Amino acid sequence: MPNKWSTVTRLLHQTFPIPVTYQSEAALSHAPYLMEEATGVSLYIPFEENGGMLQIGPAPEASLSRDRLIDVGSLAYYMLYQRELDATALQKNSFALPMIQSAENRQNISFHHHPYLEEKLFDCIRAGKPDLVKEQLQSFPDELSGTLAKQNALRNRKNLAITAITLATRAAIDGGLAPELAFTMSDLYIQQIEEKTNLAALIRLQTEALCAFAEKVSEIKAGTYSRKIAHCVHYIYQHLYEVLTLKQLADMLKMNPTYLSARFKQEVGMPIRAYIQHLRIEEAKLLLRLTDQSLLHICALLHFHDQSYFTKVFKKHTGLTPRLFREQA
Repeated sequence: MPNKWSTVTRLLHQTFPIPVTYQSEAALSHAPYLMEEATGVSLYIPFEENGGMLQIGPAPEASLSRDRLIDVGSLAYYMLYQRELDATALQKNSFALPMIQSAENRQNISFHHHPYLEEKLFDCIRAGKPDLVKEQLQSFPDELSGTLAKQNALRNRKNLAITAITLATRAAIDGGLAPELAFTMSDLYIQQIEEKTNLAALIRLQTEALCAFAEKVSEIKAGTYSRKIAHCVHYIYQHLYEVLTLKQLADMLKMNPTYLSARFKQEVGMPIRAYIQHLRIEEAKLLLRLTDQSLLHICALLHFHDQSYFTKVFKKHTGLTPRLFREQA
């Protein structure tokens, strides 16, 4: 059983001259990560049980090196979970993640000049009302948007869009959207924001992103699927990196495989096998865009039996080979 955060905090305080605090808000990643802040570098360790996190720092590098901060974090992680922290993965997982950039932007909230409009906008996302989201966005005058990058108009708009998407992610989760899906959508949209080179396209993308969050919440609230099919869909999404078979899903749901297959196709609009393949291709697109993992590794992770077959299926879904998709992403 992991040590309680209060015990770990007290022991770290007694041993190291560094701020250690418990944060009740949800972490930006399921894995520990570093974040560079104005006053130094912090290490965040998400809690697996309640969604909060332990913040170690910020610590100016002049007083505590990054390697030393990781050593302290490794000790805290072991105290919490009785297993070692992968320091190499921690270094890779820190400053390259789009969500880390969004954390700083969230501290400089984009719509802080007009809390009423802000709250009304994100209430529309929580309620699953994409049309109202679009209306609310149109009601924001430019002078109420705040300024996060004074020297560069495009950078400022990107920062504001990233902040808006971060807040929309939280609102969508509050509205019932699965956190895993919400964070995946957030990562993809933030990545696309960074690629934009003109303001008009950037503003369109921000509107599309916030409406998409509201649309997903709407689908959840509308109860598109019956309870068992919704459970099946969620299970598939949660276990994409595992072997998935019709019999396994039917056993899990205590349903006849033939009946499950017919019911799934009726409600979802495609056979179970095709749906699993579709989700795995979407996951492959995410891995190709946001990681440097090899095609062979991605192919194996997602249970395609060989790279040639993976390439064939990927091209069928996207019109591009995985290699070309990564080059263009």
